[in-house]
Amino acid sequence: MKNKNQSIELEFYKKEGISPVHYKLGDIKKHFEIRSSLYQLLGLPPNLVRGKDVLEVAPGSGHNSIYTAALLPETYDLVEPNPVGCKDIDSIFKRFTLDHTKPKLKQLTLGSFQTKKLYDIVITEGWPGGYLDFDKKMLRKLSSFVKPKGLMLISFFPPIGGMATYLRRLIGNRIISFNDNFKNKTDVLSKAFASHLGNLKSMSRSNEHWIQDSILNPYICVAHNTPNLCLKILKNKFEIYNSAPKFNNDWRWYKSLHGQSKLFNKNFISEYNKISHSMIDYRIKGINRSEKKNIELEKLCFNFALITKKNEKYGVEKYVKNIEPFLLKIIDNIKQDLPKNVLQSLIEANNLLKKNNIKIKDVSKMKHFSSLFGREQCYLSLINKIN
Repeated sequence: MKNKNQSIELEFYKKEGISPVHYKLGDIKKHFEIRSSLYQLLGLPPNLVRGKDVLEVAPGSGHNSIYTAALLPETYDLVEPNPVGCKDIDSIFKRFTLDHTKPKLKQLTLGSFQTKKLYDIVITEGWPGGYLDFDKKMLRKLSSFVKPKGLMLISFFPPIGGMATYLRRLIGNRIISFNDNFKNKTDVLSKAFASHLGNLKSMSRSNEHWIQDSILNPYICVAHNTPNLCLKILKNKFEIYNSAPKFNNDWRWYKSLHGQSKLFNKNFISEYNKISHSMIDYRIKGINRSEKKNIELEKLCFNFALITKKNEKYGVEKYVKNIEPFLLKIIDNIKQDLPKNVLQSLIEANNLLKKNNIKIKDVSKMKHFSSLFGREQCYLSLINKIN
Protein backbone atom coordinates (compact mmCIF):
# COMPACT_ATOMS: atom_id res chain seq x y z
CA MET A 1 0.00 0.00 0.00
CA LYS A 2 2.63 2.54 0.99
CA ASN A 3 4.58 2.07 -2.27
CA LYS A 4 1.63 2.49 -4.59
CA ASN A 5 2.86 4.90 -7.25
CA GLN A 6 -0.42 6.53 -8.22
CA SER A 7 -3.34 8.37 -6.66
CA ILE A 8 -5.83 5.96 -5.11
CA GLU A 9 -8.42 8.73 -5.01
CA LEU A 10 -8.02 9.69 -8.69
CA GLU A 11 -8.24 6.04 -9.69
CA PHE A 12 -11.52 5.77 -7.74
CA TYR A 13 -12.98 8.98 -9.23
CA LYS A 14 -12.17 7.90 -12.79
CA LYS A 15 -13.48 4.37 -12.27
CA GLU A 16 -16.84 5.63 -11.00
CA GLY A 17 -16.98 8.64 -13.35
CA ILE A 18 -17.44 11.14 -10.53
CA SER A 19 -16.09 14.39 -9.14
CA PRO A 20 -17.88 14.51 -5.77
CA VAL A 21 -16.75 17.98 -4.79
CA HIS A 22 -19.67 20.07 -6.03
CA TYR A 23 -20.81 22.82 -3.69
CA LYS A 24 -24.16 24.52 -3.41
CA LEU A 25 -23.69 27.70 -5.44
CA GLY A 26 -27.24 29.02 -5.39
CA ASP A 27 -25.99 31.86 -3.20
CA ILE A 28 -22.70 32.94 -4.80
CA LYS A 29 -22.28 35.79 -2.29
CA LYS A 30 -22.36 33.30 0.59
CA HIS A 31 -19.93 30.98 -1.18
CA PHE A 32 -17.48 33.83 -1.76
CA GLU A 33 -17.76 34.95 1.87
CA ILE A 34 -16.92 31.41 3.00
CA ARG A 35 -13.85 31.29 0.76
CA SER A 36 -12.84 34.80 1.82
CA SER A 37 -13.06 33.74 5.47
CA LEU A 38 -10.84 30.72 4.81
CA TYR A 39 -8.25 32.84 3.04
CA GLN A 40 -8.35 35.43 5.82
CA LEU A 41 -7.71 32.76 8.46
CA LEU A 42 -4.76 31.60 6.37
CA GLY A 43 -3.36 35.15 6.16
CA LEU A 44 -4.26 35.72 2.52
CA PRO A 45 -6.33 38.90 2.03
CA PRO A 46 -7.52 39.70 -1.54
CA ASN A 47 -4.75 42.20 -2.31
CA LEU A 48 -2.12 39.49 -1.76
CA VAL A 49 -3.64 37.48 -4.62
CA ARG A 50 -4.29 40.34 -7.05
CA GLY A 51 -1.58 40.56 -9.68
CA LYS A 52 0.21 37.40 -8.48
CA ASP A 53 1.04 34.13 -10.26
CA VAL A 54 -1.15 31.36 -8.82
CA LEU A 55 -1.07 27.58 -9.34
CA GLU A 56 -3.86 25.32 -8.10
CA VAL A 57 -3.51 21.55 -8.26
CA ALA A 58 -6.54 19.22 -8.05
CA PRO A 59 -9.23 21.94 -8.08
CA GLY A 60 -11.90 19.26 -8.57
CA SER A 61 -14.95 20.79 -10.20
CA GLY A 62 -13.67 24.35 -9.95
CA HIS A 63 -16.30 25.57 -7.52
CA ASN A 64 -13.66 27.08 -5.24
CA SER A 65 -11.48 28.24 -8.13
CA ILE A 66 -14.00 30.83 -9.28
CA TYR A 67 -13.40 32.76 -6.07
CA THR A 68 -9.63 32.76 -6.56
CA ALA A 69 -10.06 33.79 -10.19
CA ALA A 70 -12.28 36.69 -9.08
CA LEU A 71 -9.40 38.02 -6.96
CA LEU A 72 -7.69 38.83 -10.29
CA PRO A 73 -4.31 37.10 -10.09
CA GLU A 74 -1.93 37.95 -12.93
CA THR A 75 -1.92 34.30 -14.04
CA TYR A 76 -3.93 31.33 -12.79
CA ASP A 77 -2.94 27.79 -13.80
CA LEU A 78 -5.16 24.82 -12.91
CA VAL A 79 -3.84 21.25 -12.99
CA GLU A 80 -6.68 18.70 -12.77
CA PRO A 81 -6.31 15.08 -13.93
CA ASN A 82 -9.94 13.95 -13.56
CA PRO A 83 -11.74 14.32 -16.93
CA VAL A 84 -15.10 14.77 -15.17
CA GLY A 85 -13.62 17.55 -13.06
CA CYS A 86 -12.15 19.23 -16.17
CA LYS A 87 -15.56 19.26 -17.86
CA ASP A 88 -17.07 20.78 -14.73
CA ILE A 89 -14.36 23.46 -14.62
CA ASP A 90 -14.94 24.39 -18.28
CA SER A 91 -18.66 24.57 -17.65
CA ILE A 92 -18.53 26.68 -14.49
CA PHE A 93 -16.14 29.24 -15.98
CA LYS A 94 -18.25 29.56 -19.12
CA ARG A 95 -21.20 30.49 -16.90
CA PHE A 96 -19.19 32.72 -14.55
CA THR A 97 -19.99 36.35 -15.37
CA LEU A 98 -18.10 38.27 -12.67
CA ASP A 99 -14.81 39.94 -13.59
CA HIS A 100 -12.08 37.33 -13.24
CA THR A 101 -8.76 36.03 -14.51
CA LYS A 102 -9.35 33.28 -17.05
CA PRO A 103 -7.47 30.21 -15.83
CA LYS A 104 -5.31 27.99 -18.01
CA LEU A 105 -6.56 24.45 -17.43
CA LYS A 106 -4.18 21.54 -17.90
CA GLN A 107 -5.65 18.01 -17.76
CA LEU A 108 -2.64 16.42 -16.12
CA THR A 109 -1.64 14.66 -12.94
CA LEU A 110 0.76 16.54 -10.70
CA GLY A 111 3.27 13.79 -11.46
CA SER A 112 3.08 14.62 -15.18
CA PHE A 113 2.99 18.40 -14.78
CA GLN A 114 6.26 20.11 -15.69
CA THR A 115 7.12 23.81 -15.76
CA LYS A 116 10.11 26.04 -15.07
CA LYS A 117 7.75 28.72 -13.80
CA LEU A 118 7.61 29.47 -10.07
CA TYR A 119 4.45 30.81 -8.43
CA ASP A 120 3.73 33.35 -5.71
CA ILE A 121 0.91 31.15 -4.39
CA VAL A 122 0.42 27.39 -4.79
CA ILE A 123 -2.88 25.84 -3.66
CA THR A 124 -4.24 22.34 -3.22
CA GLU A 125 -7.17 21.05 -1.16
CA GLY A 126 -8.23 17.54 -0.20
CA TRP A 127 -4.97 15.93 -1.37
CA PRO A 128 -2.20 14.82 -0.93
CA GLY A 129 -1.96 13.19 2.47
CA GLY A 130 1.23 12.48 4.37
CA TYR A 131 1.22 8.70 4.91
CA LEU A 132 1.69 7.08 1.50
CA ASP A 133 5.11 7.36 -0.13
CA PHE A 134 3.44 8.58 -3.32
CA ASP A 135 1.66 11.36 -1.45
CA LYS A 136 4.89 12.46 0.22
CA LYS A 137 6.56 12.64 -3.19
CA MET A 138 3.68 14.71 -4.59
CA LEU A 139 3.71 17.13 -1.65
CA ARG A 140 7.42 17.73 -2.17
CA LYS A 141 6.86 18.25 -5.89
CA LEU A 142 4.04 20.70 -5.20
CA SER A 143 6.33 22.68 -2.91
CA SER A 144 8.97 22.91 -5.65
CA PHE A 145 6.75 25.33 -7.62
CA VAL A 146 6.62 27.93 -4.82
CA LYS A 147 8.75 31.05 -5.29
CA PRO A 148 11.25 31.94 -2.55
CA LYS A 149 9.21 33.56 0.23
CA GLY A 150 6.05 32.53 -1.63
CA LEU A 151 3.03 30.85 -0.04
CA MET A 152 1.71 27.31 -0.26
CA LEU A 153 -1.88 26.63 0.88
CA ILE A 154 -2.71 23.01 1.63
CA SER A 155 -5.33 21.07 3.51
CA PHE A 156 -4.58 18.23 5.89
CA PHE A 157 -6.74 15.40 7.24
CA PRO A 158 -5.82 14.86 10.91
CA PRO A 159 -6.44 11.30 12.10
CA ILE A 160 -8.03 12.57 15.32
CA GLY A 161 -10.50 14.60 13.29
CA GLY A 162 -11.16 11.56 11.09
CA MET A 163 -12.36 9.27 13.88
CA ALA A 164 -16.10 9.82 13.31
CA THR A 165 -15.68 9.11 9.59
CA TYR A 166 -13.60 5.98 10.20
CA LEU A 167 -16.39 4.69 12.42
CA ARG A 168 -19.05 5.57 9.83
CA ARG A 169 -17.05 3.65 7.23
CA LEU A 170 -17.06 0.60 9.51
CA ILE A 171 -20.81 0.95 10.06
CA GLY A 172 -21.53 1.68 6.40
CA ASN A 173 -19.64 -1.34 5.16
CA ARG A 174 -21.86 -3.53 7.34
CA ILE A 175 -25.10 -2.40 5.65
CA ILE A 176 -24.17 -2.47 1.95
CA SER A 177 -23.72 -5.39 -0.37
CA PHE A 178 -20.26 -5.43 -1.91
CA ASN A 179 -21.69 -6.91 -5.11
CA ASP A 180 -24.12 -4.02 -5.47
CA ASN A 181 -23.51 -1.24 -7.97
CA PHE A 182 -22.09 2.13 -7.00
CA LYS A 183 -25.41 3.98 -7.24
CA ASN A 184 -27.21 1.52 -4.99
CA LYS A 185 -24.43 1.67 -2.42
CA THR A 186 -24.68 5.47 -2.46
CA ASP A 187 -28.46 5.33 -2.07
CA VAL A 188 -28.39 2.87 0.85
CA LEU A 189 -25.72 4.82 2.71
CA SER A 190 -27.42 8.16 2.01
CA LYS A 191 -30.59 6.82 3.58
CA ALA A 192 -28.76 5.43 6.61
CA PHE A 193 -26.73 8.57 7.32
CA ALA A 194 -29.28 11.24 6.32
CA SER A 195 -30.19 11.94 9.95
CA HIS A 196 -26.47 12.28 10.79
CA LEU A 197 -25.70 14.68 7.94
CA GLY A 198 -28.79 16.68 8.79
CA ASN A 199 -26.99 17.74 11.97
CA LEU A 200 -24.30 19.53 9.92
CA LYS A 201 -26.02 22.87 9.46
CA SER A 202 -23.22 24.38 7.35
CA MET A 203 -22.97 21.40 4.98
CA SER A 204 -22.08 22.80 1.55
CA ARG A 205 -22.39 19.75 -0.68
CA SER A 206 -24.98 17.04 -1.24
CA ASN A 207 -25.33 14.00 1.03
CA GLU A 208 -24.60 11.77 -1.96
CA HIS A 209 -21.29 13.46 -2.67
CA TRP A 210 -20.30 13.29 1.00
CA ILE A 211 -21.10 9.55 1.06
CA GLN A 212 -19.10 8.90 -2.10
CA ASP A 213 -16.11 10.94 -0.98
CA SER A 214 -15.99 9.92 2.70
CA ILE A 215 -17.52 6.44 2.99
CA LEU A 216 -16.98 4.80 -0.41
CA ASN A 217 -13.70 6.49 -1.31
CA PRO A 218 -10.91 3.94 -0.59
CA TYR A 219 -8.37 6.74 -0.02
CA ILE A 220 -9.79 8.21 3.21
CA CYS A 221 -8.16 5.84 5.70
CA VAL A 222 -4.69 6.54 4.27
CA ALA A 223 -5.27 10.25 3.52
CA HIS A 224 -4.20 11.49 6.93
CA ASN A 225 -1.59 14.15 7.53
CA THR A 226 -0.57 16.43 10.38
CA PRO A 227 1.41 19.68 10.56
CA ASN A 228 4.37 17.87 12.12
CA LEU A 229 4.40 15.18 9.44
CA CYS A 230 4.03 17.83 6.75
CA LEU A 231 7.08 19.73 8.00
CA LYS A 232 9.12 16.52 8.06
CA ILE A 233 8.11 15.71 4.48
CA LEU A 234 9.13 19.21 3.40
CA LYS A 235 12.37 18.88 5.39
CA ASN A 236 11.66 22.11 7.26
CA LYS A 237 12.19 24.19 4.12
CA PHE A 238 8.84 25.83 4.84
CA GLU A 239 7.58 27.81 7.82
CA ILE A 240 3.99 27.54 9.01
CA TYR A 241 2.35 30.94 8.53
CA ASN A 242 -1.28 30.35 9.55
CA SER A 243 -3.90 27.66 9.91
CA ALA A 244 -7.63 27.06 9.79
CA PRO A 245 -8.83 26.51 12.40
CA LYS A 246 -6.39 28.59 14.41
CA PHE A 247 -4.18 26.22 16.39
CA ASN A 248 -1.46 28.63 17.43
CA ASN A 249 -1.46 31.49 19.92
CA ASP A 250 2.06 32.91 19.85
CA TRP A 251 2.49 35.14 22.92
CA ARG A 252 6.24 35.57 22.49
CA TRP A 253 7.58 39.13 22.29
CA TYR A 254 8.35 39.92 18.64
CA LYS A 255 11.65 41.62 19.57
CA SER A 256 12.93 38.27 20.83
CA LEU A 257 12.18 36.51 17.54
CA HIS A 258 15.43 36.70 15.59
CA GLY A 259 18.19 34.33 14.54
CA GLN A 260 17.91 30.90 16.15
CA SER A 261 15.17 32.15 18.49
CA LYS A 262 12.38 32.46 15.90
CA LEU A 263 11.32 28.79 16.04
CA PHE A 264 7.91 29.44 14.46
CA ASN A 265 7.44 25.80 13.47
CA LYS A 266 8.44 24.44 16.88
CA ASN A 267 6.09 26.85 18.63
CA PHE A 268 3.22 25.99 16.28
CA ILE A 269 3.64 22.23 16.79
CA SER A 270 3.74 22.65 20.56
CA GLU A 271 0.53 24.71 20.53
CA TYR A 272 -1.09 22.27 18.10
CA ASN A 273 -0.30 19.31 20.35
CA LYS A 274 -2.01 21.00 23.29
CA ILE A 275 -5.28 21.40 21.41
CA SER A 276 -5.38 18.58 18.84
CA HIS A 277 -7.79 16.41 20.88
CA SER A 278 -10.48 19.04 20.18
CA MET A 279 -10.57 17.96 16.53
CA ILE A 280 -12.41 14.77 17.42
CA ASP A 281 -15.64 16.83 17.62
CA TYR A 282 -16.17 20.05 15.66
CA ARG A 283 -18.45 21.33 18.44
CA ILE A 284 -15.57 21.57 20.91
CA LYS A 285 -14.18 25.07 21.21
CA GLY A 286 -10.42 24.65 21.53
CA ILE A 287 -9.38 23.73 25.06
CA ASN A 288 -5.84 22.78 26.08
CA ARG A 289 -4.72 19.59 27.74
CA SER A 290 -1.54 17.51 28.12
CA GLU A 291 0.69 17.43 25.03
CA LYS A 292 1.77 13.93 26.03
CA LYS A 293 -1.82 12.67 26.03
CA ASN A 294 -2.52 14.26 22.65
CA ILE A 295 0.60 12.83 21.02
CA GLU A 296 -0.51 9.42 22.28
CA LEU A 297 -4.05 10.06 21.00
CA GLU A 298 -2.76 11.00 17.55
CA LYS A 299 -0.76 7.75 17.33
CA LEU A 300 -3.81 5.75 18.41
CA CYS A 301 -5.97 7.42 15.76
CA PHE A 302 -3.29 6.87 13.08
CA ASN A 303 -3.33 3.18 13.96
CA PHE A 304 -7.12 3.13 14.09
CA ALA A 305 -7.27 4.49 10.53
CA LEU A 306 -4.89 1.84 9.22
CA ILE A 307 -6.54 -1.05 11.04
CA THR A 308 -9.91 0.19 9.74
CA LYS A 309 -8.52 0.16 6.19
CA LYS A 310 -7.45 -3.48 6.60
CA ASN A 311 -10.64 -4.72 8.27
CA GLU A 312 -13.55 -2.48 7.21
CA LYS A 313 -15.02 -4.97 4.73
CA TYR A 314 -15.25 -7.77 7.23
CA GLY A 315 -17.85 -8.52 9.88
CA VAL A 316 -18.27 -8.35 13.61
CA GLU A 317 -15.61 -10.94 14.50
CA LYS A 318 -12.83 -8.96 12.82
CA TYR A 319 -14.14 -5.78 14.42
CA VAL A 320 -14.11 -7.19 17.95
CA LYS A 321 -10.73 -8.85 17.52
CA ASN A 322 -8.77 -6.23 15.57
CA ILE A 323 -10.46 -2.84 15.84
CA GLU A 324 -12.37 -2.54 19.12
CA PRO A 325 -9.18 -2.71 21.26
CA PHE A 326 -7.91 0.49 19.57
CA LEU A 327 -11.22 2.26 20.08
CA LEU A 328 -11.25 1.34 23.76
CA LYS A 329 -7.74 2.78 24.14
CA ILE A 330 -8.90 6.00 22.48
CA ILE A 331 -11.89 6.22 24.82
CA ASP A 332 -9.59 5.65 27.78
CA ASN A 333 -7.27 8.42 26.57
CA ILE A 334 -9.99 11.08 26.36
CA LYS A 335 -12.47 10.06 29.05
CA GLN A 336 -11.14 12.48 31.69
CA ASP A 337 -10.89 15.53 29.46
CA LEU A 338 -13.56 15.58 26.76
CA PRO A 339 -17.30 16.31 26.97
CA LYS A 340 -19.59 13.50 27.97
CA ASN A 341 -21.40 13.48 24.62
CA VAL A 342 -18.16 12.55 22.80
CA LEU A 343 -17.70 9.49 25.00
CA GLN A 344 -21.38 8.57 24.64
CA SER A 345 -21.02 8.81 20.86
CA LEU A 346 -17.98 6.54 20.68
CA ILE A 347 -19.54 4.00 23.06
CA GLU A 348 -22.78 3.98 21.04
CA ALA A 349 -20.84 3.37 17.80
CA ASN A 350 -18.86 0.58 19.45
CA ASN A 351 -22.02 -1.11 20.74
CA LEU A 352 -23.61 -0.96 17.29
CA LEU A 353 -20.52 -2.41 15.60
CA LYS A 354 -20.60 -5.37 18.00
CA LYS A 355 -24.04 -6.42 16.76
CA ASN A 356 -24.16 -9.37 14.38
CA ASN A 357 -26.46 -7.55 11.99
CA ILE A 358 -26.78 -3.80 11.44
CA LYS A 359 -29.82 -2.35 9.70
CA ILE A 360 -30.41 1.05 8.14
CA LYS A 361 -32.83 2.03 10.91
CA ASP A 362 -30.20 1.15 13.56
CA VAL A 363 -27.92 3.74 12.00
CA SER A 364 -30.50 6.43 11.32
CA LYS A 365 -31.83 6.28 14.91
CA MET A 366 -28.48 6.62 16.69
CA LYS A 367 -28.98 9.07 19.53
CA HIS A 368 -25.48 10.38 20.26
CA PHE A 369 -23.17 9.34 17.43
CA SER A 370 -25.42 10.92 14.78
CA SER A 371 -24.16 14.35 15.90
CA LEU A 372 -20.47 13.48 16.13
CA PHE A 373 -18.34 14.88 13.31
CA GLY A 374 -14.67 15.71 13.58
CA ARG A 375 -12.64 18.53 12.10
CA GLU A 376 -11.50 16.55 9.08
CA GLN A 377 -10.32 19.10 6.54
CA CYS A 378 -7.97 21.56 8.19
CA TYR A 379 -5.67 24.00 6.43
CA LEU A 380 -2.13 25.32 6.59
CA SER A 381 -0.45 28.21 4.83
CA LEU A 382 3.31 27.86 4.63
CA ILE A 383 6.09 30.23 3.57
CA ASN A 384 8.97 28.98 1.45
CA LYS A 385 11.96 29.89 3.63
CA ILE A 386 14.47 29.66 0.77
CA ASN A 387 15.85 33.11 -0.14
